Amino acid sequence: MQRLISIVASSIMVLALFGVCAVQSAGAAAPLARITVEAGEHTRVDTPVCVSLDGVALGFPDAEYVLREVGSSSRRLYSAQVAQVEAGSPARLWFVLSGETAAGAKRTFELTEAPLRKLPPGRGPSKSALPISVRKHEDYYEIWYAGQVRVLRYNHAIVPPPEGQDKLYERSGFIHPLWSPKGTVLTNIHPADHIHHLGIWMPWTHTEFEGKPVDFWNLKGGQGTVRFVKFLSTTDGPIYGGFEAEQEHVVLKTDSGEKVVLNEVWDVRVYNVGGVSKGYWLWDFKSTQRCVADSALRQVKYRYGGFGFRGAAEWDEENSVYLTSEGKNRKDGHTTRARWCDTSGEIDGWEGVTFYSHPENFEHPEPMRIWPSGQVFFNFCPSQATDWEMRPGEDHVFRYRLYVHEGKIEVADAERIWHDYAEPPKVTIEAVSPKEAIMLFDGKDLSKHWTAGKDKNDEEKKIGWDVEGGVATIAPKSGSIWTKRDFTDFKMHIEFKIPQMPPNVKGQGRGNSGVYIQRRYELQILDSYGQPARKNEGASIYKFKEPDKNVSRPPGEWQSYDIIFHAARFEGQKKVKDARITLWHNGVLVHDDEKVPNKTGAGRQEGPDPGPILLQNHGNAVSFRNIWIVPL
Repeated sequence: MQRLISIVASSIMVLALFGVCAVQSAGAAAPLARITVEAGEHTRVDTPVCVSLDGVALGFPDAEYVLREVGSSSRRLYSAQVAQVEAGSPARLWFVLSGETAAGAKRTFELTEAPLRKLPPGRGPSKSALPISVRKHEDYYEIWYAGQVRVLRYNHAIVPPPEGQDKLYERSGFIHPLWSPKGTVLTNIHPADHIHHLGIWMPWTHTEFEGKPVDFWNLKGGQGTVRFVKFLSTTDGPIYGGFEAEQEHVVLKTDSGEKVVLNEVWDVRVYNVGGVSKGYWLWDFKSTQRCVADSALRQVKYRYGGFGFRGAAEWDEENSVYLTSEGKNRKDGHTTRARWCDTSGEIDGWEGVTFYSHPENFEHPEPMRIWPSGQVFFNFCPSQATDWEMRPGEDHVFRYRLYVHEGKIEVADAERIWHDYAEPPKVTIEAVSPKEAIMLFDGKDLSKHWTAGKDKNDEEKKIGWDVEGGVATIAPKSGSIWTKRDFTDFKMHIEFKIPQMPPNVKGQGRGNSGVYIQRRYELQILDSYGQPARKNEGASIYKFKEPDKNVSRPPGEWQSYDIIFHAARFEGQKKVKDARITLWHNGVLVHDDEKVPNKTGAGRQEGPDPGPILLQNHGNAVSFRNIWIVPL
């Protein structure tokens, strides 16, 4: 789902040096955007930040970018660094606000596309050279730092319980080990006192489904479990790396057998800050859970369930401590609420993990399960506070940041990281459109670049689409629209959102529209979430070729097409070369310089003349935004 920008280097230091050289060699390259970062009320130190690239005419998903910091008046070059683009709708730019930025300070950067680099034959990008990379194994994926040390392992294969234990304890879809920067294992699985504990995991405990109790946590009861389904993406990059994994929460016993109740997506990303030399990791965990059953899953008020952590086997009551943001500890922390909680102990030196709950989380500051004695267990548990429901079709998002550190926690450091997470620096961006880029829709007005044709009196008809809040939405029976200008070869970016249609609406009626290139070749827009790739589904070259893979998002989420088009070539009226289309859907390459031998669907006949871009009105309220095109 993501195709992200990366800079190749043999180490982090070489990467940083390359970043400086890249900016200097770019020389006359005009900036694509100016970015201002305001620290606000808090001092920042090596803070990961991001900003929406809405309205910025980027290159395409295989481009590379650098930031250079400039003074507010002299505009002289202070420093340069690589940046990373996260494909999306809109895309987001990630970078590290490096060094210390004092409270109240403001820093300005310019974003520039790096020149293409020519590598020697046989030398392509090397994962081991990237600061954060994902290494794939048939049973697990690991995230590595600088190609040298492991940060964490996600187990996607079934992990059996210890010999002699019930088969019901089998589980996939959890993190273990979590390593410290010096290589100590800080998690534990299958401890003798709680065989079902699995490092870092997130099942629910006391729930009801269709009137019957279901426990996804205590596996031996045989009521429920959680299973890995598939990876949605992996990312290797200079600023962060990680993965998205789909999981399902399964009720094992219903009147009709097993039933999947929750679909869950884990988004795990490790940032290129800290590291071995500085003695810490920083990484984010996000779980998005949707009830996919016909009935709600009822969460019953209970003392634990949700995001859980079982600490290192060596940690016990004598050599480990808890500390919460409210000053609570092992003896008085259970059932209290906190913004963060640190768990740490001594194995070969003192190390620990600080857990941060995001302010947007349900029941934040979240209640916590803290063991008052024995080994280390920690759990953010919103169900301690109240009964609640996960209703069909609703998304519930849980976000946490983890600070894995050497030494005992310093409250000032814990609070600084909390402010970075909960109250990040303010980042604003000003697009600097290249001279050749045409903003076909800037969120304000369609009539500048689009037309709905002419009426019988040869007067231009008024466009009937709705424009509000920076979005243009098809109005039923208002007709299609097309550009006033004709195009031959171009690259184009367009974002769209498909409405949620009623369940009884099937097939081509589910959010249908299309991008007609030269009014001849249609790139299909359709609700194809979860469907096989077909010639009439989303991102297809309509009725001619299906996308190489289906990366459609659910209705209601913004999606993007990035298109490179080369028109058919004619000598007189004789065609001598077919048209060619390259398409990235949501940042993933799905058509690679595909030759299209003829017009598609309801398109106009091919010919030597250029043609406009048409957005099809197929009767569904599909929305569009951030449309730009660059003639080639």
